[in-house]
Amino acid sequence: MAKELVFEKLTKEEAMLLLKAFDYDVDEAGCIVTPSGAKIRSDETPKEYLKLEEAALIPGSLDVIDGSAPSISKFIRERESKK
Repeated sequence: MAKELVFEKLTKEEAMLLLKAFDYDVDEAGCIVTPSGAKIRSDETPKEYLKLEEAALIPGSLDVIDGSAPSISKFIRERESKK
């Protein structure tokens, strides 16, 4: 039986605090910036950068992905294939 995944919706302020706890940041346009200073590209629209309100933080890691159903599904499939 697969382990249950629990998704929680964070407020904008909670998400920013959590990102900053792991040295990520959010620029003036609302894009997420990595500890090295690079903006994270969107999985859904690679020409665009991932914005805070569109992001999902992966439990148990420092991965930040698009919070869309296709991106979450892709993450789960890739994680399951590595087992």
